Formats: sequence, C-alpha cells, structure tokens
Amino acid sequence: KDPEILKMSKSLMKLFVALLLWGSTLADEAAEAAGEPGMAEGHQGPPPPVPDLTEEDLRKLFPLMDKNGDVKISMDELRDFHFYTSISHAVKFFKVPAWMDSNKDNKLSLEELQEANHKAGMSMPHIDPDEIKKQFAKEEAKFKELDKEKKGVLEKEDVILFFHPNLDPRVSIIETKHLMEISDFDQDGVLSKAEFEAKEFPAEFAKVDTNSDGKIDTEEMHEWSAGLLEFVDIMMRVEQLADQDKDHGLSLDELLKAREAISKEGVGNVFR
Repeated sequence: KDPEILKMSKSLMKLFVALLLWGSTLADEAAEAAGEPGMAEGHQGPPPPVPDLTEEDLRKLFPLMDKNGDVKISMDELRDFHFYTSISHAVKFFKVPAWMDSNKDNKLSLEELQEANHKAGMSMPHIDPDEIKKQFAKEEAKFKELDKEKKGVLEKEDVILFFHPNLDPRVSIIETKHLMEISDFDQDGVLSKAEFEAKEFPAEFAKVDTNSDGKIDTEEMHEWSAGLLEFVDIMMRVEQLADQDKDHGLSLDELLKAREAISKEGVGNVFR
C-alpha cells in the first residue's frame, strides 16, 4: 500500500474506534462527506442523567433493581437494571438518521442499510476498498444477528441495538471481532502490544490486557471496546462507597447512607 492509503486507513481506524466506544458507526464520516446529517444530528439519545440522586429516587428504584426480592442489590442486578433503563430511554428518544431512513418510518430495512453502505463507500474513495468491505460486512452481520425473525427490518429495541451495540453483548462482540480481524496483522488470534499500538487505539495496552500475559484476546478486547471495563470500574466504586457490611450486596439503607457520596463522585448514573 502507498503511504497515502496507509495514512487514510489509520484515520479511518481512529474514527471507527471513537464511534464504536460511543455506540455508533462509521456512517457519520460518510454523512459528513456527503453533506448529510450524521447520527448525532439524525437522532436524539437518552436525556442526560439527573446529576444528584435523591432519597425519593432510591426508594422508588430499589424494588425495580431488586429482581430476586432479597432486599439486596447484587452487582449483576445493578448492571441489568442500568442496561434495561438505557434501552428504555432510547426507545422513547431514538430516531434513525434521516439520510438512512428513506421511507421515514423510523425503522431500518436491510435495503436501506445496503443503500447507506453504498453511499458511504462512494463518499470515501481514498479508503482501502478491502477495509470498507469488511466494515460493511460487519454492519450486515449485526443486522442479521438482530433480525431473528428474518423480516428484513429492524425496529424498536433492535434498531437501537444496531446503532448502540454496546448495549447488547450479542452485537458488541461482532464489533469486537471486526476490530480484531483488522488489527491482527499476523493472524494468530490475539493482539501483541505492537499490533495494538500500531492501530493507535485510545487506551493503554496494559489496561486492556487485563490478565497481563502480554497479549490481548477477543474477550479482553470486547470488555474494553464495549465499554465494560469502565462500567465495571463505576459499579465497583459504588460498591466501595455503599457496601458497609462487605457482603457484595447493597441494601436500601446502605444506598441511602451513601447517596451523597455516590452523587459527589459522579457514579450515580448506574441507577439511571
């Protein structure tokens, strides 16, 4: 490859990773190049979380989080509640980007996705065609994973998960496998430090290499690229602040006592 192609390829990778971590796709770059509204303009995401948790908030939310009724919230229950509410908010506010939604029904058909991919490819003539093909194949794989009934159309929660793959591991793992494929130069199934740094991912190798074995496998890459590492850090901080009896479960009384500390540290978004 000539230097210009390599330079453009690296720029594409940077943009792709940034958008992946925000639960989006490469379509914004294509939209901008074509003079179309990108995803940020095409839809509204969930409203920003309320800055401070109130006592009333916690009393109302606690029974919703405590799925097994044992008057303790486990980390699994907290995680499941957070992702459920994220999707519920998105259902109310999400709009399919107008430049992709040709019939304005706020759904995404396979034909609309393929047409959007075609527009994106036409607007990025300097990007390596093989990389573009891999990207588009990944987008169609996400579509097919979500279209379990083979209707050829995604709507409601499924269309949200297409654009926000970090909300469902079934979809985010497809994104991760794509990242691994285009980054694993020697095709040994893992990323060395050199391979990881060559792609200029916005993270330190050591942070992603959670087992410190000097390489990054698909599971480690998935935890990082889907935002799971950061979310786990936030949940652990909530547990540190509130779990007074160290039983790895949070009672309503413990949460009420730690409420101000949780808000002060800015980790209360897991309750939203």
